[in-house]
Amino acid sequence: MHQHDHPIKPEYQQAVLKVQHYINQNLTGDVSLETIAGIANYSPFHFQRIFSEALSETPKRYVIRLRLERAAHFLKIFPDLAINEIANGCGFSSNSIFSRAFKNYYGITADNFRALPNIQLKELNINKLAIVEEAPWIEPIINIQEKIETIKISSPPEVTTLYPFKIACIQTTLSHKENISFAFKSLYQWAFPRGLINSSTRYYGIWLDFPFITPYDKCRILCGIDVNAEVKPTKGINLITFNKGQYIRCNVTGDINETLGALIALNHNYIESMGYSISEMICYEQFEENPMDKHYEDIPRNLLIPVKIK
Repeated sequence: MHQHDHPIKPEYQQAVLKVQHYINQNLTGDVSLETIAGIANYSPFHFQRIFSEALSETPKRYVIRLRLERAAHFLKIFPDLAINEIANGCGFSSNSIFSRAFKNYYGITADNFRALPNIQLKELNINKLAIVEEAPWIEPIINIQEKIETIKISSPPEVTTLYPFKIACIQTTLSHKENISFAFKSLYQWAFPRGLINSSTRYYGIWLDFPFITPYDKCRILCGIDVNAEVKPTKGINLITFNKGQYIRCNVTGDINETLGALIALNHNYIESMGYSISEMICYEQFEENPMDKHYEDIPRNLLIPVKIK
């Protein structure tokens, strides 16, 4: 949530989190103000005010930004995917609407963005200096090409097939160094009295955005636990499904910078050479220890990236 000089009512926070989850699951579908206000059980006028106060963005601007950032990732990660397919897959009703929105937001056309060397991404309105200054724990990603050439993975990644299960999660961002820890503590307070925490509980971080494109303070991360029982989402906690498929698995330790470096190395130096390509714009981190007991950077983790055979 956005930081405020005055706190937002808990019921408002929970309503916004519920709507954010809905938008995450339905970004290409009906995310009109009337629909999301109905999900939050408020009038459209009242909910727009609540949402804007919580996130410093109107619902419409929030949705458009998510769609455009998703398209920007697709342009870079899937260079052979036609732009009209990207536009449609990111929720735009026509290629012309997408093209206008993209140029208005990034200042260049989608074609030029795709052709732009990674080192020049910093010149666009993606990673503003003001945002970097608000996230001193994250090293500014200025020269991706340099990282591609220098970052190595300590142990070889492997491909594994994983099967579906449910994850109960709460959403946070990278706007504060301790946000991930705070989110897991909130999750624990919800899960423990419901008997959902035990010695076999697995803990996950789910990256929905990456700061190569999305500003740090808006990068969405879900903090979650696996759940076997039929649980109902309440109090800002929602359920997602970990999908069956093949995943590149890689061990990583260290802070968020180490995680981002490993993602860059995997994408550019390993996945393609192993005969695979990324199948979804999402990354899972499976924590080997309870995130409530240690800081993020002190916990060994497995990165899980969904892939498909090329």
